Amino acid sequence: MKNIIYTIFTIFSLFVVTQKIHAGEQGCAAGFSYSVDYSVSSLTYQFVDQSSSNNTIISWYWNFGDSSTSSNQNPEHQYLNEGNYVVSLFIKCSDGSMDTHIDTVKVAMVIPPSCTSNFTFLTDSVNPMKIHFTDHSVSPNDTIISWQWNFGDLSVGSSLQNPTHLYASVGTYYLSLSINTSGGCSSVFNDSITISTIVPSCNANFSFKADSVSGNPNAIFFYDQSTAADPIISWEWHFGDGVSSQNQNPTHIFPYAGIYDISLEIKTQSGCKSSTHYPIQVGNPQRYNMWGRVYLGIQTTDQCIAYLYKEFSNGYIVPIDTVRLTSVNDTLGVYYFYQILEGVHKVKVLLPESSNYDEFYAPTYYGDKLFWNKTSAMNLFQDMSMANVNLEPVNQQKGNSKISGTVYQKGSTNPKEGIQILLLSSSKQVYGYTFSDNAGNYSFEDVPSGLFYLYAELTGLYAFPAQLNVQAYDTLTNVNITLSNTQAVTAIEENNKILPSLSLNIYPNPVSEFLHLDFEKPNSSIIHYQIMNSLGQFIEQGSFEAGSQKNILNLSSLRSGFYIIHLNSTSGESVATKKFIKK
Repeated sequence: MKNIIYTIFTIFSLFVVTQKIHAGEQGCAAGFSYSVDYSVSSLTYQFVDQSSSNNTIISWYWNFGDSSTSSNQNPEHQYLNEGNYVVSLFIKCSDGSMDTHIDTVKVAMVIPPSCTSNFTFLTDSVNPMKIHFTDHSVSPNDTIISWQWNFGDLSVGSSLQNPTHLYASVGTYYLSLSINTSGGCSSVFNDSITISTIVPSCNANFSFKADSVSGNPNAIFFYDQSTAADPIISWEWHFGDGVSSQNQNPTHIFPYAGIYDISLEIKTQSGCKSSTHYPIQVGNPQRYNMWGRVYLGIQTTDQCIAYLYKEFSNGYIVPIDTVRLTSVNDTLGVYYFYQILEGVHKVKVLLPESSNYDEFYAPTYYGDKLFWNKTSAMNLFQDMSMANVNLEPVNQQKGNSKISGTVYQKGSTNPKEGIQILLLSSSKQVYGYTFSDNAGNYSFEDVPSGLFYLYAELTGLYAFPAQLNVQAYDTLTNVNITLSNTQAVTAIEENNKILPSLSLNIYPNPVSEFLHLDFEKPNSSIIHYQIMNSLGQFIEQGSFEAGSQKNILNLSSLRSGFYIIHLNSTSGESVATKKFIKK
């Protein structure tokens, strides 16, 4: 197993001891401190009660200075704008005495640095023991100031950006590149290399350059620099925005400035195949904030999960972020996406099982639509506020019929896990929703009589609805639904078995220290993994060999929260995406 990497952003939380405004009687004295919770945003504050009393404190009342309040003892509050806010805490003790503390909180937006380390390597065409390394790290709106290479062979390494290293003996070596930026961001990328005495028959490689002639900063020239012992007969480019090319040296115009993962696969006349991929920065991408309230009728929600997707041409959808709202009394039903790269986006909101209302309201997109291709686009080229979502209510009428079936994707015999299934009446009222299990199966109980439609809903994919005329006491089985369109969502929505030979299970979940990754049918494939937090920031990445049934990642350094782990093959194919919680 390879070492893990860390993208580190450290800002010391600011604790402020408040000034007492009114001295309470009989020893009832209010007081509090606060700190910024940068894991959510620089506008999110954790308030800690520090009151004291000779008697029991029976109530707390907070006023955050922005027309919102809380009765929690230690609330977390998310401000929506910068500014100075007068915060007060009123307490009441069991003997009837009361006291108040007040302080002014200066709320300011802090943009976190963002950087990702990455590199590729090529074997020398003459000496197979000599390896040429190329740095492909990216750091938007920041400058990389140092590189530190570890070649895995006990050498002193290198501080050059693009070093060449001569290995003394054959074998497998574990590599790492650490970078630091002027803005205080650091990142480490790990990989492995196997040194042999044979020069590879083919090596995929490419370079790129912005089009300085057209004046379009999003136009990029790509140059094939692959080498091969015999003629290369095909090139397959993927630009990370749903567009591909078979040209040897293509030019591509990206829809927005941003970070794109570019891949190239070549094939030679003799059948040799090679692929490479790495991220590139296009233009000068800007970051913006987006927030809105989630409504259940006229009231705001108690909890929710909000998914953020980026939309490209041809209906290509990429999920990029997930946030959870749990501290309702303090946030007033607000979801908040912080420092998101510019572009056209969609937002979907659903209620978790822990919500008091999850059975009464169905998952809904911004624009108050049930389906991704019907919802409104969110043009995030400036900060966006009041992007409210009104969740669709579920009709509570019950019956005595049952419906069940399995979800598949067109072109695959493997059932699809975690797909949302909607049961709609002929008038498009929601009568229920559920999700397919790990075998792709779903079921609805207590269905009333009438004409219904079953839809599978997964952002970026399509499904033809099943029309059902349900009679009393019907049991309808094998009502199967097929998702179409080959563009698979591989990030926020969990997927598995895209490579059937590497079906993956992870446990325990929630995890406290060690995360186990078990492959049902292990092989000798090298698997690359990336762990992202709820802000979409890379936390760890690395590689390991799926040659054993059990692989273990040490996650003891992760702070508590919600995470996503992506696994990909060396050719860039998605193996699995799983969600987990760190205790």
